Amino acid sequence: MDNMWLVLHWGSPIGTGIFLVCLGAMIYLISKADEKSKHTRAFAKEKGLEKKKE
Repeated sequence: MDNMWLVLHWGSPIGTGIFLVCLGAMIYLISKADEKSKHTRAFAKEKGLEKKKE
């Protein structure tokens, strides 16, 4: 177990690489969700389906 900690901790190249891959995936997924949300809002506005503010 101690050997795995030395290989995968934050300071090692493998640990840093895993962190950067996960960070990149999270940023990618958030940007795709934002893009989808913008398209959905535009479609709802075009069709007159948006919520009315009172």
